[in-house]
Amino acid sequence: MSLSNGLFAAVSGLDTTSTAISVIGDNIANVNTPGFKQRRAEFADVLGQTLNTAGGFSQTGAGSKLARVGQIFSQGTFESSARTTDMAIEGRGFFVLNGPQGRFYTRAGLFNFDNQGALVDKEGLRVQGFGIDPVTRLPVGQIGDIQLTQGVSPPNPSSLVDISVNLDSGATPPPTPFDPSKPSATSNFQTAVTLFDSLGNGVSSNLYFTNTGPGSWTWTTTLAPGDTTTAPATPGDPVVVQGGGTLTFDSQGNLTGATGTNVTYQFAGGAAPGQTVAFNFGPIAGVGTGTPTTQFADSSAVNSTFTDGFAPGTLQAISVDKDGIITGSFSNGESLPLAQIALATFPNVNGLNSVGNSNFLESRQSGQSLIGAPRSGQFGSIRASSIEQSNVDMAEQFVKLIISQRAFQANTRTVSVTNELLANVVQLGQ
Repeated sequence: MSLSNGLFAAVSGLDTTSTAISVIGDNIANVNTPGFKQRRAEFADVLGQTLNTAGGFSQTGAGSKLARVGQIFSQGTFESSARTTDMAIEGRGFFVLNGPQGRFYTRAGLFNFDNQGALVDKEGLRVQGFGIDPVTRLPVGQIGDIQLTQGVSPPNPSSLVDISVNLDSGATPPPTPFDPSKPSATSNFQTAVTLFDSLGNGVSSNLYFTNTGPGSWTWTTTLAPGDTTTAPATPGDPVVVQGGGTLTFDSQGNLTGATGTNVTYQFAGGAAPGQTVAFNFGPIAGVGTGTPTTQFADSSAVNSTFTDGFAPGTLQAISVDKDGIITGSFSNGESLPLAQIALATFPNVNGLNSVGNSNFLESRQSGQSLIGAPRSGQFGSIRASSIEQSNVDMAEQFVKLIISQRAFQANTRTVSVTNELLANVVQLGQ
């Protein structure tokens, strides 16, 4: 009887609208869940029967059914965070996580470092990324755990000293040539530069400038006896000569020549022997760049000094750029890339299986994951110190809730009316 068909159709409507209300309720409950992607119930009609009517064949329906609960992977809004390791993806892609149960994918980038230096999510799953080649400082292709084991930046031995001085044109030669037993008395001007050996020790090297005649000077670089393996010229000398040369000037006080500029230091304390340091006194005869060394009628003074070495440093802070490169800032002023975040995408993201905790699993319907670096190909960029919020629109969900509520009430009314009509049919036999 068609009345019973109507009753069953109404029951199917109650069932599908109940599911819709459940999905809407889940969306509303997760409106503040980072990385959550809203779902929607998608329905289809059910074919009831085909009737032979005067106008030809006709079909009647038998209600509705749930076709699927789909997920909408639209971009959520971003919320600023005070934690550098909170990350969001602007565009396509998922963070890749690895754990004892396998590989997971997520849009929720609430990460931090565990006690082993590994970047993990709130469940302890390890964030995957690319390592950095120590020579080229570029990411390498092998994906793995992001683990910051490089807590110390290695030292850089000094190889260059750029120094510019003015030497007083009115200076006169000392009574004797430079003597390491009495360096101050046998020089006209002295200064010091800090050099770093192969172990990262900062060693002070004194430079002595001695006038030898009009427009002619010698320069001598020295170390304290305890800082070098070279024996003093005479026991008890306060300094040990490591190298030196000459400087010449024209009548306008311009530097016209410099000799002995490559100095080989022999540092003590277990450092590598024979460390060569190049001394650059600026452009000669106006050729070249940099601040020149001069001989003017002014007191001797240092104009500028630069050395390229530095001591080892400890990791102080990290930063993450749009390419997902994690850069460490060290106490010696160095900034080094440490790792790069990896992203994944799928031929069909709607085929992913949701497993809770804002995580997804690859499935046959989603296709195999495609792994790559942020801002390459189809992958989006990384926003550090940001959290991607749920893409649930609260106003939209309430409108859908009202529609589903009215649909449920209408289906209950259909059940009620059908029940009354069936009661009337029963009364026909009385």
